[in-house]
Parts: sequence; C-alpha cells; structure tokens
Amino acid sequence: MEILSDQHTEKFVEHLFRQQSGKMSSVLIRIFGFQPLELIEDIIQETFLTALKQWGMKGVPDNPEAWLMLVAKNKIINELKRRKKVSRANDEAFTEQQQQHIDELFLDHEIEDSQLKIVVACCIPDLDPKTRIMFILKYVAGFGDKEISRALLMKPETIKKRVYRARKKLSKKEFRLDDITKNDITERLDPVLQVLYLMFNEGYKKTIGDDLLDEDLCFEAIRITKILTGDSVVDTGKVHALLSLMFFHVSRFPSRINNIGGLVDLRSQDRSLWNKELIDAGLLHLMFSRESNELSKYHLLSTILAIHSTAPAFEFTDWENIITCYDRLLTVEDSFPVRLNRVIAISWQSGAEAGLKELFGLKESIPEGYSLYFYAAKAEMFERLKNYQRARSYYEVARDFAIHSKDQEYLNSKISTCDTLNIHSN
Repeated sequence: MEILSDQHTEKFVEHLFRQQSGKMSSVLIRIFGFQPLELIEDIIQETFLTALKQWGMKGVPDNPEAWLMLVAKNKIINELKRRKKVSRANDEAFTEQQQQHIDELFLDHEIEDSQLKIVVACCIPDLDPKTRIMFILKYVAGFGDKEISRALLMKPETIKKRVYRARKKLSKKEFRLDDITKNDITERLDPVLQVLYLMFNEGYKKTIGDDLLDEDLCFEAIRITKILTGDSVVDTGKVHALLSLMFFHVSRFPSRINNIGGLVDLRSQDRSLWNKELIDAGLLHLMFSRESNELSKYHLLSTILAIHSTAPAFEFTDWENIITCYDRLLTVEDSFPVRLNRVIAISWQSGAEAGLKELFGLKESIPEGYSLYFYAAKAEMFERLKNYQRARSYYEVARDFAIHSKDQEYLNSKISTCDTLNIHSN
C-alpha cells in the first residue's frame, strides 16, 4: 500500500475515474437499465469519493482498480437490497443468488460486452449521430460533461440536456442491455461503425478551437472499435478495415502538427516521425479485413492510407492505385469528399492542369462546409503551375471559409509563400 500526499491522491483518483468510470457505468446500466441516470452517477461518484477519503488516510491499495470495483459492487448490492426491501432473514439468500451474478458482470469480458451493447443500443433511429457520440463518451468512455464539451466543442449544459433526452428515449424502448441479441449487433453494425468513425474524426480534425487534435478521443474510438473484433457473429472484416484506417491516421500524429501547433500537409510531413508500430498494426488489420463479406468504404479508405503509409517518400506515392481505389469508392459511397480527393490524386498522377480541369466539374456541387477544401486544392494546383497570383487569390478565398484558427494560420502561411515566390519569379 502506497501513501500519497492529498494532492497526489486526488490526481490519482481523477486519473482512475477516467479509466474506470466508463466500465462501472456500463455494468450499472446493464443492471438497472437506462432510466435511473441519477442513481448510476451517484453510485460512481460515491465510489470515487470513498476512495479519495480512505486512500488519503490509509494509502492507495496495491490493486486500486479491483478495490474500486469491489466498492462499486457493494453499493450496487446495497441498492438492490433497498429496492427489493429484502428482510434480514433473506439477506443470505440474496447474497448467494445475486452476488455471483454481479461478480460475473465485473469480469473484463462481461464489461466489454456491456460497453458494446450500450453502443449498439445508442444506434437507434431516434438518436442522431452526434447524440450517440455524447452518450457513448459519457457512459462507455467515462468522459465528464466538460471533457465531452471540449471534445465536441459544445456547451456542457447542451451536453447534459442532449444526454438526458437520449436516456429518456432509450428508457422508453423498455429494453435492457441483456435484451440486445447477436442479431441486433449484426443488424446495427453499419450505424455502429459509422458513429465510431465519426467519433474518431471528431478527435482527428477539430473544426474550431485552439487544438487540431484530440488524441484521447481518437484512441477511445479505437478501444471501443476493438471490442467489436471479439464478436464472432458480426462481419469483423469491416471492423478490422475501420481499425486499420484509424491506426494509419494516428501513426502520423507526431508529424501532422508542427512545433507551434500548426498543420503540416502530407507532402511536407517528416516520415521518419511516423509511428512504425501503428503502421504495422494498420497493415495487420487491413489483412484481417479480407474476412469481410462485402467491400465497404472502410476497406477502400484504409487501402488508400496503406499506400500513403508505406511510400518511402511523397514522390514515390502510387497515385494510379489510389485513383483506382477512389473510382471503386464512388460505387460504394458517391460523395463530394471522395470526388475531391480523387481529383487531387489525378492532379498528382497526371499533372496540376489535369486536376484543374477535373475541379471545374465539381464547382457547382460543393456542399456546405467543403468550400475551404475545394478552394485550397485549387490554389495548391495553381501554385504547382507557378501561377502564384491566382494561387494566392484562391488561398484567400479558402481562408474566408476557414473556421479553425489553425486552418487560417496555415492558409496565411501559404499566401505569404505565394507572395515570396511571386517576387522571385519576376
């Protein structure tokens, strides 16, 4: 048993709260259902307050995680006894009948099963994707309201209200986690993967705020997605494809942001900083993805990222194969981002002029929120053609659509570069 100062004890308990509270809430929802939100939060809070008080006096136990789970289990049993108004004569019978079941629910594989079922439960049509992410972050990942508000760039009060409404909708369905079958998981796999992908993207590229990345959010999406790979009933090929995509993305985190927090584009990234272990994990899951019964968008996106991740330098990128992947992706999901990325790949394979011709056909179909990327791509192609004045003008247009301060800073740096190159070329 280790004795820590009050300050260190408090920090240690806060750290464990983030790690363990999601596990506790998953078990609690499995036992009590979605309705008693306040009860679930009270039991978790009381467990950690007990830890803070006792560890401050007696020191941290050798296995603090097990200690916390034991305290939570005891509080659950006490609440069940209170609810059922069990008499003293029946206490022993209650312990024998109920405690073994509760103990089993705290086993690692049962906790993961509870967490997976919460994710599946959230993927009903009544809940929009953003609300699903909020609920999962709170009751599976153990994020607090303030953490969720920072991750999703929303007010804590908004988070509370939307999570509360989600809980009411889920409780009205009158099902418990144990009612969720393997068939439910299979039927809702696509929306489950979609919400996990959206959750990852929320961390990978924040739209506003001071930071471009939220690594905790990305790795939590990976952790939850991994749980799906242990279910033999679902199409784990698609799950592995999504995991592969996520690993390729996070492998580039060290080179994606410069030392002043600014964005670094793929061409300029220092590939020696890319995490080889995470790239290997991406390649491994890409290999496992071949078990799939269908070709999903995740298969094709992860294949594209694999080509980028294994190229020794930007100049050696296999653009022809990437274009082929985008062509096939359009048959799976025809969207503006896919079409734009395909055009960018064409510009590297066949030249910037060819890219600009392809861009002309996209101008009339730019959806809201994508003008930044369209005009930045157009500016970059003119820059490669050494038409720095036109490049500068389109970078300015792109900057006008940028919301994130880091995007604005990046585009300002591109404008300055065009000014310098224009002077030198005259």
